[in-house]
Amino acid sequence: MKYVGLLLMTALVGCGGAAATETTTPTAERGSSRSTRGEEALPEGASITGLMGSISARAVGDTLTNRMGRFERCFADRSDDVEFLEGDITLSFRVHTDGTVAWVYPSASTIGDRETETCILGVAESTHFPRPSGGEAEFRWGFGLDAASDIRLPIAWSSDHILEVIEANRSSVARCGGGGFQLTAYVAPGGTIMAVGGTCSGAESLAALDCVVSAVRSWTMPNPGSYAAKVSFTL
Repeated sequence: MKYVGLLLMTALVGCGGAAATETTTPTAERGSSRSTRGEEALPEGASITGLMGSISARAVGDTLTNRMGRFERCFADRSDDVEFLEGDITLSFRVHTDGTVAWVYPSASTIGDRETETCILGVAESTHFPRPSGGEAEFRWGFGLDAASDIRLPIAWSSDHILEVIEANRSSVARCGGGGFQLTAYVAPGGTIMAVGGTCSGAESLAALDCVVSAVRSWTMPNPGSYAAKVSFTL
C-alpha cells in the first residue's frame, strides 16, 4: 500500500522524549493512501516553533508515518462491516515534554465510522515523539485511505438531502452538550445508519462526540434506494 502523509502547519508549544520507531507492513489490500487537503506542508528541515519550544516537522512526520501499518489495520478491521469504508482524517495533537501524547482528537474526518476513528486515536495516543527544545507542542497531521478499486462507492449525498431529519432529531443530541460537531454517516437501503463518525472542536469534547454519534446511529434517514449513501453534516 502506498502512503503519502501531510504535516499541517500550526502554532506549537514544544514537546520532548525519545522517538519510538517501529517497522510497519501494509495490511489489507485496499486503494492507495493519500494526504489530506489542508494547509501547505512545511518544507523539509523546517522546525515548528511556538511560545515555549520547537520540534522538527520532519521528525513528527517520520514518527507518524512509521505507524501507518497500524492506522491501516484500523480500516481493515472494519472493512467486513463497511466494505466501502474510506476517507481522510486530520488529528490534532498536544505532546508532553517527555514525548508522550497529552491529548489527540479528530479535528477533521470524512471516514464516517467512529470505531475506525477511535482505533486511529488509540494508535495516535500511544505514539512517542522525538525531543524538541523546550515546552509542550501542538500540531496537526493527517492522512487518507481509499477503498479498494473494485469496491463500488456509496452514493454521495449533500447535507441538504437530510435537513428535515436533522431538524426533527436535534433534541436527541442536545443532551450531549457542546456543538460544532462534523458528522459523516453511511446510510443503508431502507434508511438505517450503517456507521457514523465525526469530529469535535477539542479534546475536552470527545465524550460529547461519542454521545452525539450514539444518538445519530438511531436516526432514520431517507431511503437511498438499492445501494448505500454517504453524507456529511454539522450538528
